[in-house]
Amino acid sequence: MAFHDLETLSAAAVQAVANSCEALVTAEGQEQATAREQALLQSLFPALLGQPWPENCLPSVPPGLSGLVLTHRQRQQVMQLLTLLAFLEPRLDAAKVKLLQSIAAELQVEPGVVADLEEVCRGHVLKAFADMYRRTFRSLNNDGVVQGYARFILPMLGVGIDRKHELRYAALGAATAGSLGAGLHAYYQHNGFPFPGSRTGLPYAYVAIHDVHHVIGGYATDPDGELEVLGFTMGLFPDHALLIGLPALLQFQMGIADPLAGSVAPKLKDQLDAPAFAQALQRGAATTGPIRDFHWDFWPWIDRPLADVRRDLKVLEASSETP
Repeated sequence: MAFHDLETLSAAAVQAVANSCEALVTAEGQEQATAREQALLQSLFPALLGQPWPENCLPSVPPGLSGLVLTHRQRQQVMQLLTLLAFLEPRLDAAKVKLLQSIAAELQVEPGVVADLEEVCRGHVLKAFADMYRRTFRSLNNDGVVQGYARFILPMLGVGIDRKHELRYAALGAATAGSLGAGLHAYYQHNGFPFPGSRTGLPYAYVAIHDVHHVIGGYATDPDGELEVLGFTMGLFPDHALLIGLPALLQFQMGIADPLAGSVAPKLKDQLDAPAFAQALQRGAATTGPIRDFHWDFWPWIDRPLADVRRDLKVLEASSETP
Protein backbone atom coordinates (compact mmCIF):
# COMPACT_ATOMS: atom_id res chain seq x y z
CA MET A 1 0.00 0.00 0.00
CA ALA A 2 2.54 2.56 -1.18
CA PHE A 3 1.88 6.23 -1.87
CA HIS A 4 0.27 6.14 -5.30
CA ASP A 5 2.10 9.25 -6.48
CA LEU A 6 5.53 7.92 -5.53
CA GLU A 7 5.02 4.66 -7.41
CA THR A 8 5.45 6.63 -10.66
CA LEU A 9 8.88 8.09 -9.84
CA SER A 10 11.60 7.45 -12.39
CA ALA A 11 14.49 5.13 -11.52
CA ALA A 12 16.76 8.15 -11.19
CA ALA A 13 14.30 9.83 -8.82
CA VAL A 14 13.98 6.68 -6.70
CA GLN A 15 17.77 6.54 -6.35
CA ALA A 16 17.89 10.25 -5.49
CA VAL A 17 15.24 9.82 -2.78
CA ALA A 18 17.07 6.78 -1.40
CA ASN A 19 20.33 8.74 -1.25
CA SER A 20 18.50 11.56 0.54
CA CYS A 21 17.10 9.07 3.06
CA GLU A 22 20.57 7.63 3.67
CA ALA A 23 21.93 11.16 4.02
CA LEU A 24 19.28 12.02 6.60
CA VAL A 25 19.79 9.05 8.92
CA THR A 26 23.57 9.53 8.80
CA ALA A 27 23.64 13.36 8.78
CA GLU A 28 25.38 13.17 5.38
CA GLY A 29 27.82 10.52 6.55
CA GLN A 30 28.88 12.40 9.67
CA GLU A 31 27.06 10.01 12.03
CA GLN A 32 26.52 6.27 12.23
CA ALA A 33 22.89 5.33 11.72
CA THR A 34 21.54 3.18 14.54
CA ALA A 35 20.49 -0.39 13.89
CA ARG A 36 16.87 0.67 14.33
CA GLU A 37 17.23 3.49 11.83
CA GLN A 38 18.82 1.23 9.21
CA ALA A 39 16.24 -1.53 9.67
CA LEU A 40 13.27 0.84 9.56
CA LEU A 41 14.67 2.80 6.62
CA GLN A 42 14.93 -0.35 4.55
CA SER A 43 11.35 -1.35 5.39
CA LEU A 44 9.68 2.08 5.26
CA PHE A 45 11.22 3.03 1.91
CA PRO A 46 9.65 0.18 -0.09
CA ALA A 47 6.42 0.45 1.90
CA LEU A 48 5.94 4.09 0.94
CA LEU A 49 7.54 4.16 -2.52
CA GLY A 50 6.54 0.73 -3.76
CA GLN A 51 10.15 0.21 -4.85
CA PRO A 52 12.87 -1.97 -3.33
CA TRP A 53 15.63 -0.29 -1.36
CA PRO A 54 18.42 0.37 -3.91
CA GLU A 55 21.92 -0.98 -3.44
CA ASN A 56 24.96 1.24 -2.98
CA CYS A 57 23.18 4.32 -1.68
CA LEU A 58 25.32 7.38 -1.06
CA PRO A 59 24.80 9.46 2.10
CA SER A 60 24.31 12.72 0.24
CA VAL A 61 21.39 14.67 -1.15
CA PRO A 62 21.90 14.82 -4.91
CA PRO A 63 22.00 18.28 -6.49
CA GLY A 64 18.80 19.08 -8.33
CA LEU A 65 16.54 16.81 -6.26
CA SER A 66 13.58 19.02 -7.17
CA GLY A 67 14.32 18.37 -10.84
CA LEU A 68 13.81 14.64 -10.27
CA VAL A 69 10.85 14.71 -7.89
CA LEU A 70 8.62 16.71 -10.18
CA THR A 71 5.09 17.07 -8.83
CA HIS A 72 4.20 18.93 -5.66
CA ARG A 73 2.31 15.94 -4.26
CA GLN A 74 5.37 13.72 -4.80
CA ARG A 75 7.53 16.28 -3.02
CA GLN A 76 5.09 16.42 -0.12
CA GLN A 77 5.16 12.66 0.28
CA VAL A 78 8.96 12.54 0.07
CA MET A 79 9.08 15.14 2.84
CA GLN A 80 6.67 13.07 4.94
CA LEU A 81 9.01 10.07 4.60
CA LEU A 82 12.11 12.13 5.43
CA THR A 83 10.41 13.74 8.43
CA LEU A 84 9.44 10.32 9.74
CA LEU A 85 13.06 9.22 9.41
CA ALA A 86 14.21 12.22 11.45
CA PHE A 87 12.05 11.00 14.35
CA LEU A 88 12.98 7.31 14.43
CA GLU A 89 15.16 7.77 17.50
CA PRO A 90 13.87 9.70 20.55
CA ARG A 91 16.55 12.37 20.24
CA LEU A 92 16.24 15.46 18.10
CA ASP A 93 19.45 15.67 16.08
CA ALA A 94 20.34 19.22 15.03
CA ALA A 95 22.44 18.08 12.04
CA LYS A 96 19.59 15.94 10.70
CA VAL A 97 17.05 18.71 11.22
CA LYS A 98 19.32 21.18 9.40
CA LEU A 99 19.51 18.80 6.44
CA LEU A 100 15.75 18.28 6.55
CA GLN A 101 15.31 22.05 6.42
CA SER A 102 17.55 22.37 3.36
CA ILE A 103 15.55 19.66 1.55
CA ALA A 104 12.25 21.30 2.54
CA ALA A 105 13.52 24.60 1.12
CA GLU A 106 14.55 23.00 -2.17
CA LEU A 107 11.32 21.06 -2.57
CA GLN A 108 9.28 24.02 -1.28
CA VAL A 109 7.35 21.87 1.16
CA GLU A 110 6.56 23.67 4.44
CA PRO A 111 10.08 25.09 4.95
CA GLY A 112 8.81 27.49 7.61
CA VAL A 113 7.46 24.62 9.71
CA VAL A 114 10.77 22.76 9.51
CA ALA A 115 12.47 26.02 10.51
CA ASP A 116 10.41 25.83 13.71
CA LEU A 117 11.94 22.40 14.30
CA GLU A 118 15.37 24.04 14.04
CA GLU A 119 14.27 26.50 16.72
CA VAL A 120 13.43 23.56 19.00
CA CYS A 121 16.96 22.23 18.45
CA ARG A 122 18.30 25.61 19.59
CA GLY A 123 16.24 25.35 22.79
CA HIS A 124 13.63 27.91 21.70
CA VAL A 125 10.68 25.62 22.39
CA LEU A 126 8.07 28.25 23.24
CA LYS A 127 9.05 30.34 20.22
CA ALA A 128 8.74 27.31 17.94
CA PHE A 129 5.36 26.22 19.25
CA ALA A 130 4.05 29.79 19.19
CA ASP A 131 4.90 29.98 15.49
CA MET A 132 3.29 26.60 14.81
CA TYR A 133 0.14 27.79 16.63
CA ARG A 134 0.14 30.94 14.53
CA ARG A 135 0.42 28.88 11.37
CA THR A 136 -2.30 26.48 12.54
CA PHE A 137 -4.71 29.27 13.44
CA ARG A 138 -4.19 30.94 10.06
CA SER A 139 -3.84 27.96 7.72
CA LEU A 140 -6.43 25.58 9.14
CA ASN A 141 -9.10 27.93 10.48
CA ASN A 142 -8.47 31.42 9.07
CA ASP A 143 -7.98 32.74 12.61
CA GLY A 144 -5.63 35.46 13.72
CA VAL A 145 -3.40 34.81 16.71
CA VAL A 146 -5.67 36.56 19.22
CA GLN A 147 -8.82 34.87 17.96
CA GLY A 148 -7.11 31.48 17.88
CA TYR A 149 -5.95 31.65 21.48
CA ALA A 150 -9.30 33.12 22.53
CA ARG A 151 -11.09 30.04 21.22
CA PHE A 152 -9.10 27.92 23.68
CA ILE A 153 -9.08 30.25 26.70
CA LEU A 154 -12.45 32.04 26.85
CA PRO A 155 -14.68 28.96 27.33
CA MET A 156 -12.61 28.07 30.42
CA LEU A 157 -13.76 31.43 31.81
CA GLY A 158 -17.38 30.72 30.92
CA VAL A 159 -17.31 32.97 27.85
CA GLY A 160 -18.12 31.82 24.32
CA ILE A 161 -19.32 28.33 25.23
CA ASP A 162 -20.71 26.60 22.13
CA ARG A 163 -24.13 25.52 23.45
CA LYS A 164 -25.41 24.54 20.01
CA HIS A 165 -22.79 21.88 19.46
CA GLU A 166 -22.73 20.84 23.10
CA LEU A 167 -26.42 19.92 22.78
CA ARG A 168 -25.92 18.17 19.43
CA TYR A 169 -23.23 15.97 20.94
CA ALA A 170 -25.37 15.18 24.00
CA ALA A 171 -28.20 14.06 21.69
CA LEU A 172 -25.93 11.45 20.13
CA GLY A 173 -26.67 9.23 23.11
CA ALA A 174 -29.85 8.25 21.25
CA ALA A 175 -28.07 7.58 17.94
CA THR A 176 -28.73 4.31 16.12
CA ALA A 177 -26.33 1.53 17.09
CA GLY A 178 -23.54 1.12 14.56
CA SER A 179 -23.90 4.65 13.17
CA LEU A 180 -21.23 7.30 12.97
CA GLY A 181 -23.12 9.21 15.66
CA ALA A 182 -23.17 6.23 18.02
CA GLY A 183 -19.47 5.69 17.45
CA LEU A 184 -18.72 9.33 18.15
CA HIS A 185 -20.81 9.35 21.34
CA ALA A 186 -19.10 6.15 22.53
CA TYR A 187 -15.73 7.76 21.83
CA TYR A 188 -16.49 10.62 24.25
CA GLN A 189 -18.12 8.40 26.87
CA HIS A 190 -15.43 5.71 26.85
CA ASN A 191 -12.57 8.19 27.10
CA GLY A 192 -14.28 10.54 29.52
CA PHE A 193 -13.76 13.48 27.15
CA PRO A 194 -15.94 16.61 27.40
CA PHE A 195 -17.82 17.55 24.27
CA PRO A 196 -16.12 20.05 21.93
CA GLY A 197 -17.29 23.59 22.59
CA SER A 198 -18.26 22.94 26.20
CA ARG A 199 -16.70 24.83 29.09
CA THR A 200 -14.18 22.06 29.79
CA GLY A 201 -13.86 20.90 26.18
CA LEU A 202 -11.54 22.02 23.43
CA PRO A 203 -12.76 24.38 20.68
CA TYR A 204 -15.17 22.82 18.22
CA ALA A 205 -13.43 24.51 15.29
CA TYR A 206 -10.19 22.68 16.07
CA VAL A 207 -10.98 19.39 17.77
CA ALA A 208 -14.28 18.21 16.22
CA ILE A 209 -12.72 16.99 12.98
CA HIS A 210 -9.84 15.37 14.90
CA ASP A 211 -12.31 13.35 16.97
CA VAL A 212 -14.22 12.29 13.86
CA HIS A 213 -10.93 11.08 12.36
CA HIS A 214 -10.40 8.92 15.45
CA VAL A 215 -13.80 7.26 14.96
CA ILE A 216 -13.71 6.86 11.18
CA GLY A 217 -10.10 5.69 11.22
CA GLY A 218 -10.64 3.41 14.21
CA TYR A 219 -7.75 4.91 16.17
CA ALA A 220 -7.43 4.73 19.96
CA THR A 221 -6.53 7.68 22.18
CA ASP A 222 -3.36 6.26 23.73
CA PRO A 223 -0.03 7.67 22.46
CA ASP A 224 0.09 5.11 19.63
CA GLY A 225 -3.43 6.00 18.55
CA GLU A 226 -2.84 9.74 18.76
CA LEU A 227 0.27 9.48 16.60
CA GLU A 228 -1.49 7.24 14.09
CA VAL A 229 -4.57 9.45 13.79
CA LEU A 230 -2.27 12.40 13.11
CA GLY A 231 -0.47 10.34 10.48
CA PHE A 232 -3.89 9.66 8.94
CA THR A 233 -4.68 13.39 9.08
CA MET A 234 -1.32 14.26 7.51
CA GLY A 235 -2.24 11.98 4.60
CA LEU A 236 -5.61 13.71 4.27
CA PHE A 237 -4.14 17.22 4.27
CA PRO A 238 -0.75 17.06 2.52
CA ASP A 239 -0.54 20.84 2.15
CA HIS A 240 -0.18 21.12 5.93
CA ALA A 241 1.06 17.66 6.82
CA LEU A 242 4.18 18.67 8.75
CA LEU A 243 2.32 21.41 10.61
CA ILE A 244 -0.25 18.83 11.70
CA GLY A 245 2.21 16.11 12.68
CA LEU A 246 5.26 17.79 14.21
CA PRO A 247 3.72 18.90 17.54
CA ALA A 248 2.61 15.35 18.36
CA LEU A 249 5.88 13.82 17.21
CA LEU A 250 7.71 16.21 19.51
CA GLN A 251 5.30 15.47 22.37
CA PHE A 252 5.23 11.68 22.16
CA GLN A 253 8.57 10.77 20.58
CA MET A 254 10.97 13.44 21.81
CA GLY A 255 9.35 14.27 25.14
CA ILE A 256 9.14 17.96 24.23
CA ALA A 257 5.83 19.32 25.48
CA ASP A 258 3.27 21.14 23.39
CA PRO A 259 2.22 23.95 25.79
CA LEU A 260 -1.47 23.71 24.81
CA ALA A 261 -1.73 19.92 24.42
CA GLY A 262 0.27 19.33 27.57
CA SER A 263 -2.87 19.86 29.64
CA VAL A 264 -4.68 16.96 27.95
CA ALA A 265 -1.85 14.70 26.75
CA PRO A 266 1.25 13.38 28.51
CA LYS A 267 4.81 14.27 27.59
CA LEU A 268 6.48 10.97 26.64
CA LYS A 269 9.50 9.61 24.76
CA ASP A 270 10.05 6.82 22.26
CA GLN A 271 6.38 6.15 21.55
CA LEU A 272 6.58 6.20 17.74
CA ASP A 273 5.66 2.97 15.97
CA ALA A 274 7.08 4.06 12.62
CA PRO A 275 5.54 1.29 10.45
CA ALA A 276 2.09 1.91 11.94
CA PHE A 277 2.54 5.66 11.43
CA ALA A 278 3.53 5.05 7.80
CA GLN A 279 0.44 2.91 7.29
CA ALA A 280 -1.71 5.70 8.73
CA LEU A 281 -0.12 8.17 6.29
CA GLN A 282 -1.01 5.83 3.45
CA ARG A 283 -4.60 5.37 4.64
CA GLY A 284 -5.11 9.12 4.85
CA ALA A 285 -3.61 9.70 1.41
CA ALA A 286 -5.90 7.07 -0.14
CA THR A 287 -9.09 8.38 1.50
CA THR A 288 -11.37 10.47 -0.71
CA GLY A 289 -14.46 12.65 -0.47
CA PRO A 290 -15.50 15.56 1.72
CA ILE A 291 -13.44 14.36 4.68
CA ARG A 292 -10.48 15.94 2.88
CA ASP A 293 -11.94 19.36 3.72
CA PHE A 294 -10.71 20.48 7.14
CA HIS A 295 -14.09 22.18 7.63
CA TRP A 296 -16.12 19.16 6.57
CA ASP A 297 -19.66 19.29 7.94
CA PHE A 298 -19.98 15.67 9.06
CA TRP A 299 -23.38 16.11 10.70
CA PRO A 300 -25.38 15.08 7.59
CA TRP A 301 -23.46 11.78 7.81
CA ILE A 302 -24.06 11.28 11.51
CA ASP A 303 -26.97 8.79 11.24
CA ARG A 304 -25.34 6.67 8.56
CA PRO A 305 -23.83 3.28 9.44
CA LEU A 306 -20.16 3.75 10.25
CA ALA A 307 -19.24 0.93 7.86
CA ASP A 308 -21.01 2.76 5.02
CA VAL A 309 -19.26 6.03 5.87
CA ARG A 310 -15.89 4.29 5.69
CA ARG A 311 -16.82 2.60 2.41
CA ASP A 312 -18.04 5.78 0.73
CA LEU A 313 -14.94 7.71 1.81
CA LYS A 314 -12.75 4.82 0.64
CA VAL A 315 -11.07 4.47 4.03
CA LEU A 316 -8.80 1.47 3.68
CA GLU A 317 -9.01 -1.21 6.31
CA ALA A 318 -6.16 -1.06 8.79
CA SER A 319 -3.96 -4.02 8.03
CA SER A 320 -2.74 -6.18 10.88
CA GLU A 321 0.54 -6.34 8.99
CA THR A 322 2.63 -3.21 9.27
CA PRO A 323 4.88 -2.21 6.37
